[in-house]
Formats: sequence, C-alpha cells, structure tokens
Amino acid sequence: MAVADSGIGIAPEQQGRIFNSFEQAENDTTRKYGGTGLGLTISKNIIEMMGGYMWLESEVGKGSVFSFIVTTGFLPDDQNAAEQSHTNNENGNLLWDTDFTGHTILLAEDVEINREIVISLLESTNLTIDCAENGMQAVKMFEAAPDKYSMIFMDIQMPEMDGYEATRQIRALNNAQAKTVPIIAMTANVFREDVEKSHAVGMNGHIGKPINIDEVMKELRQYLR
Repeated sequence: MAVADSGIGIAPEQQGRIFNSFEQAENDTTRKYGGTGLGLTISKNIIEMMGGYMWLESEVGKGSVFSFIVTTGFLPDDQNAAEQSHTNNENGNLLWDTDFTGHTILLAEDVEINREIVISLLESTNLTIDCAENGMQAVKMFEAAPDKYSMIFMDIQMPEMDGYEATRQIRALNNAQAKTVPIIAMTANVFREDVEKSHAVGMNGHIGKPINIDEVMKELRQYLR
C-alpha cells in the first residue's frame, strides 16, 4: 500500500532521518506546516511490529510517496491460519506472538507524548494499559490493585518520585505480586551503570529511549507468555 502527496518533497540527504522521532526534513517545517515529527515514527514502528516494512520515495517540489508492506500471516480456513501464523517473518519475529489479550500493564511516564507513543505502538497487542504520571502515582495505583497488573514499564526521571524509588516502594509492599511483578525501566540513561542501578533496585529489564518496539515486544513475550 502507498500514500502519496503533492507537497514540498524531501531532499535525498534529509530522507535518512525522516523516520526518526521528533525529526522533520527542515527545521522550520513545524513552524510553517505544523506537526510533531512523530507520525512517521509511530507508523513505521507499528508496521515493523506487524512484520512489515516501510519506505519513502520523494523528489523536492514534486511530493512524496510513503509505501509499506504488511504480511498478515493468515489463510482463509482456521487450520491453515493457525499453521501460517506460527511462521517467522523476514525479521525473525513470530507473527502470532503479539496478542496479549487479558493482560493489563502499568505505564509510569510523566511525558504525555511518550505515553501516547507507547500506547500507539502497542495498540495491536490487545493489552490494557493504565498510565501513571509519576512514580508516586504508580506506587498508589499498584498498591490499590496489585493483582490487576501483569507488568510495569517504569520511566526513571519523573516528578514527585523517580522510577528507582517507585520500584523500591513497590518491591517493599506486603504483597506477593509486588515481589514478582516484572518491572522494566524505560529511560534514555543507557550506560552500564544505569542498567546495573535499575537491577539493583529490583527492576527486571532495561529499555532505552527512543523506544525500540522490538525491545518492548521482547520483554512482553518473555514475561507475559
């Protein structure tokens, strides 16, 4: 499938970064035409999560064509569909392994656009996602309904209470689920000492920002299967 426009086009030297988060072809594009520089990033990540790929063809002054291919992995009858859905796509990901119906996760993230990105990227997984805007709220939400949450994605730098302290307080709760619920750090701090600190306070994993959907899906498959 392809979507074409007759807009200003994108120069070859700028096309390499057009799919990056918060990037646009020109610095003044947002001022002139609006937008956050997130739409293409979200679209590309969702398509790749579904086992497809997306590419761009553009010429300055003549517009752009954004094309993508998605392999559904399903055949008409149920038996063949089940067999086909267990095959690997070209990226080595299992097409069938993206449905987490029945699971609810807690996303602790203070930046609204980051919450929206994660929710958009995981829309096709059938997860229920509750959001906390800081660590203190995350602790209160988990404490109020510990058995509700199958997993927690925890930002590190948040107001009121950071992700490290929130994790410590959750692990200290007098509840069996608090001791075992998987808690995954989501942070731009990706040095070895940051990863080690996350593990030291009781986190199970560490995902860097900008968010890589493959890393998110890897953690989901590991702990929700």
